[in-house]
Amino acid sequence: MTILKNLIIVGESAMIMKEIADRLRQARTDRERTLRRKKAGLLALGVTIGAVAGVLLAPKAGKKTREDLSQRGSEAWEKIKENASHTGHRLVSAVEERGSRVRTAAKGSFKEPPAEDEGTDKKN
Repeated sequence: MTILKNLIIVGESAMIMKEIADRLRQARTDRERTLRRKKAGLLALGVTIGAVAGVLLAPKAGKKTREDLSQRGSEAWEKIKENASHTGHRLVSAVEERGSRVRTAAKGSFKEPPAEDEGTDKKN
């Protein structure tokens, strides 16, 4: 009986140790994910600051710089709209294709019973 109790205690200890290890792994993963997000945010901030500084310190006249910025902004907006539209169409196509596959699979798995001929008598 004491061997069984010892095995139970060891098993419980192993489960607790596994739970602790899993939680430590998850905490490390969360920390790494947060750090990556912070780095990405700092990179984006640096790029933005650099772009603004480049525009402000450019040797062009202010009116010409504003025109260039307006044109680039319009081009970027059009590109974003094109990409969003293309992605939307691809998503709709994928959903329709999957729906068709599901309907086909459902029809194949739920076969209707053979229709009985009306007007003929069954013989037992």
